[in-house]
Amino acid sequence: MEVAQNRRRFEDALRRGRAYNEQEAWREAFQMYRVALGEVPQSPEAFAGLGEACFGLRMLDRALESYKRAARYSRGDIQYLQRVADLQERQGQLQEAAKTYMAAGELQLRQQNLDTAIANWQRAIRLEPGLLGAHRRLALVFQRQGNTKAAVREYLAIARTLQMRGKQQKALQVCQAALRLDPGNEDVQMAIDLVQHGEAALADEEPQAEPAAPEAERERDEMTETVRQIASAFEEERRHWQLAQQAQPDDVVSVAARRAQDELAEEIFREEDEEALYGAGTAGMSKLERDAFIGQGMDFQARGQAERAIEYYERAINGGLSLPAAYFTVGMLYAELGETRRARQALARAARNPAYHTAIRTLVNR
Repeated sequence: MEVAQNRRRFEDALRRGRAYNEQEAWREAFQMYRVALGEVPQSPEAFAGLGEACFGLRMLDRALESYKRAARYSRGDIQYLQRVADLQERQGQLQEAAKTYMAAGELQLRQQNLDTAIANWQRAIRLEPGLLGAHRRLALVFQRQGNTKAAVREYLAIARTLQMRGKQQKALQVCQAALRLDPGNEDVQMAIDLVQHGEAALADEEPQAEPAAPEAERERDEMTETVRQIASAFEEERRHWQLAQQAQPDDVVSVAARRAQDELAEEIFREEDEEALYGAGTAGMSKLERDAFIGQGMDFQARGQAERAIEYYERAINGGLSLPAAYFTVGMLYAELGETRRARQALARAARNPAYHTAIRTLVNR
């Protein structure tokens, strides 16, 4: 009974708070949202309403803190993250705003809202041009979209930032990756020449170059970390796997396919040290390049273009990707195309992960 009464008080306070905000009666709204939070202390909606009221009262610090809590308790609701970034920018917290825009873009990428993700990352770069994470994500998405010119531009921005931080070898590796993407590109060749031979020329050209960033660069603020934790949302999908034993055979394959897509998406978001991220792997390919091929494979698969999807997944595999999820996906796609021998070869490698065993048996025995 008491729980029901608390809920009614909470909902009434929320309703009145919204009405006061609409009327720009900020003080009254402030009080109503405080009442709501007294009943449900971790309500994202109440904190967001409180943030709006505080903004109306020009209590910008309090508004920012309220929207941060709304974002945290909602596990990264994009509208709250955008308000956090906007308030950080208004208060001159440009580095923090850039990282929040970075986080918002990452969330949008997970939701396949690529245009919005790109806009957020570009906003982040305008505020902090040396934010490597945003340049990496833009390079990945542009390469997925086949926009080679834009992807190369981001590779060169990464290389320039690394060079300015004194990491000449990694800058050179990024330039070489860009050249593999667009052989013969004169801008890339010029960048390679500058990295290899032009430090003195660069110093003359830019006598007030920005200082090198510390090695322990703080890549994330609190909101970025919140959005990174959204990876746990993928566990929701994995729970379906626990029901697979009771599912029909075709459902078993569908569940495994969803699991594989989740694991491939997580691979794209997995952070690496710079050597693996920018450096060449066993086949001369960096993780940054492999991630782009994974993304392209996922895009073609979603559009029902199995042969093109296989092409890009195999590029990633040949570049060093050894994830069972990738082999399962390729094997399943080959099975769909009726190429039994190739399907069995790929599925045999996917069998390293026991989670795929039931689905593999189903595919092999069809």
